[in-house]
Amino acid sequence: MQAKEAGWYDEFYKQVQTRMAPWYQFLMPDLLPELRSDSRLIELGCGQGHILRLLTGHSPILEENIYGIDQSAVAVEFTRGLLPKAHISTQDIYQMDFPRDHFDVCLLMETIEHLEAPVLALQKIREVIAPGGILYASFPNYLSLPWLPVRILAEKLNTPWSRNWVVLQPVDKIYTTFHVRKLAAAAGFTFEKGIGSGYGPPVLYRAEKEWMTKSLNALGLWHLSFHPVLKFRKPV
Repeated sequence: MQAKEAGWYDEFYKQVQTRMAPWYQFLMPDLLPELRSDSRLIELGCGQGHILRLLTGHSPILEENIYGIDQSAVAVEFTRGLLPKAHISTQDIYQMDFPRDHFDVCLLMETIEHLEAPVLALQKIREVIAPGGILYASFPNYLSLPWLPVRILAEKLNTPWSRNWVVLQPVDKIYTTFHVRKLAAAAGFTFEKGIGSGYGPPVLYRAEKEWMTKSLNALGLWHLSFHPVLKFRKPV
C-alpha cells in the first residue's frame, strides 16, 4: 500500500457517497442466491460499504460474516460505524491476513483497474477463497464506445476541464472484458458469466431503465457495457 495512494482515497472519501452504483444493482440478483446465513463474504476496496450495508438488510448473510478492506482509513472508519458487527479494516490486498479457503464470495468491484500487479493480487485472492467459491469483478470496460478515445484524450490533456470527463485515480489502467478474463485465468479462476451494467454514459445512468439493461444482457451484449460484472469461480 502506497501512502500517496491511500492519501488520495482518504481525501476522496471525506465526502459521503450517497448513490448506489449501477454495477451493484445488477450484481444483486446473481449474488443473492449464492448466499446463506453462514456464508463468508469479503469486499476488497469496499470504500464506504454500500453493497455490504445493503446485504445486511436484504440477504440471509449475517453481519458477523461480512468482511471488507480498503486502503483508506477514512472509508474504513465510516463503514465500521455503520456495520459494527462486520470485520472492516485497512489492509494491503497483496498481504491479506486471512486464513486459506476462508471466504465463499469475494467482491472486487471497480478495483482491479487500480492494482499495480493484478495477477499477484488475484492469486492472493484465490488463496483466501474456498474451493468452489466465487469472485465477482467489475471495472470500466473500454470496449464500450466511445470511452477509449475519451479516456485517452482526458489523460493527455490533464486539465481541470478534461478531468470532469474521467476522474483518474493514482493507478488507473485501461482494461476490456478480454483483458480481465485473461488476468483471472492466469490466477487460476474459471470464468462463468458476464452481467452488463451501464450501457450508456454515466450522465445517463439514471435514464437507463432496468428493463433496458436486462434486454441488452439477454441479447448477450454484456461485454459491450461500460461496467460489466464478471463472475469467476475457484475450481474445486
